[in-house]
Amino acid sequence: MRITSAVKVGLTGFAALVVLMSLTTAGASSANISRSYHSTVSITNGSILSLDPSKTDYVLPANTDNGSRLLGIAVGATDSLLAVDATEGAVQVATSGTATVLVSGLNGPIKAGDQIAVSPFSGVGMKALPGSHYIGLAQTAFSDKSQGATTQNVVGKDGKTSQLHIGYVKVSIVIGVNNTGTGNQQLNTLQRLGKSISGHPVSNVRIILSMLVAGIALLVLITLIYASIYGSIISVGRNPLAKHAIFRTLGSVLGMVILTAITATALIVFLLR
Repeated sequence: MRITSAVKVGLTGFAALVVLMSLTTAGASSANISRSYHSTVSITNGSILSLDPSKTDYVLPANTDNGSRLLGIAVGATDSLLAVDATEGAVQVATSGTATVLVSGLNGPIKAGDQIAVSPFSGVGMKALPGSHYIGLAQTAFSDKSQGATTQNVVGKDGKTSQLHIGYVKVSIVIGVNNTGTGNQQLNTLQRLGKSISGHPVSNVRIILSMLVAGIALLVLITLIYASIYGSIISVGRNPLAKHAIFRTLGSVLGMVILTAITATALIVFLLR
């Protein structure tokens, strides 16, 4: 019967959605694209990095002196959604997407949506000042009272050691210069759309994944609803005595429709949170 074909189509679409959910969930916490670079100094994951002008494909911890050559954030190869040329002993640098960055409270507490800029302390970010080079937009907050915040001795660009409150925030990587003091004008069209929906900056990768999930879910829902209703009408017309069994099957398919819609919605909320 056609209703059986509808169930098969629905199960196939739902399985595809579940597979996509497992893939996107695995990469959503650190949905970034990274590339392998080299360095002559030790690099800590979460450090902000700039290109080394003296060597090709080499990086240095970023500070206010080399912020104009800002490149990205040091991450682990396994923390990237896509790691290009990942090799042992190299520094994996996230240049787009979302990553966790090392920050300090040097310029005050950080709120979600603040620009995270280079600071006088190599590799460590801070809340952006006017005219500073920033690595991206904070998606989480940080202060000296934040969970995991520590006090550490940090060496500044002048070689002096100071005590700073250090911690991590998640950022959406959008490199630029703080000209206006607000992040909205630095966002691209996709990021403005994501912020209008979620209320905070969202990386391009998360927005694209959300749109992909929504598209697949919509296709599955349309296929299930159309095929099940059409098949039920045809089946009842051919065999009126089987209408109770057909309607039970139709109810099961509609239940699958509801489950698919809830799953897709939950996944999109997770991606845009």
